[in-house]
Amino acid sequence: MNKNLIILIILFFTLNLKSQNNNIEPGITLGTSYYLGDINHSRQFYSPGLAYGLAVRHSFNDYYAVRLNILKAKITGNDADFSNIYQQTRGYSFTNNIIEVGLQTEFNFSDFNSNIRKSNAPFITGGLAVAVSNSFSDYTIAIPIGIGYKYSPSKKITISAEWVFRITASDKMDLLLPNDANLKQITKANNNDWYSVAGITVTYNLKNDKKWCPAYQKPRK
Repeated sequence: MNKNLIILIILFFTLNLKSQNNNIEPGITLGTSYYLGDINHSRQFYSPGLAYGLAVRHSFNDYYAVRLNILKAKITGNDADFSNIYQQTRGYSFTNNIIEVGLQTEFNFSDFNSNIRKSNAPFITGGLAVAVSNSFSDYTIAIPIGIGYKYSPSKKITISAEWVFRITASDKMDLLLPNDANLKQITKANNNDWYSVAGITVTYNLKNDKKWCPAYQKPRK
């Protein structure tokens, strides 16, 4: 196992232990991932791969929360899946595994407090992440932007479904080089790749009582 991944796992469990004394909810994420770039220009949920990881959420009040994600996602692409003549001639395919560490904020459109009652709320999310790929040889900054819906069936559990695009600063997610041996361009310049993850996150509140900051909202009885 890569030593960087071991460090991330240790960090996660350290936060897990601290969550017993703070308003922190550890959990897991499971979903599907796909890629947008020089092979797949616009097809949503093209060649979906497995995405999974760990999450830790901290809720400031009924409307705002921040979440730490440690996520692994698989993306693939194949020119043969598209009718474009150039792509059929190029005949390129790839598989890449991404490990992402990032922070996302969540803004709920309605008040959400799972410790008081059963709650549900749509939300938008955005943040900043570092994505490492190609066996840890490449890394890039990514900006997650997406939408979601969260539901709390009990005072301890929150289930969130979300669809989040990752805008990257890299044109190497598909492992395409700028030129071939004959200096023929095979990838579009200044056209950075994206990857997206749609999935479910389940978190568990280890703290007995949630206490919101009084500057925002008083707890409900």
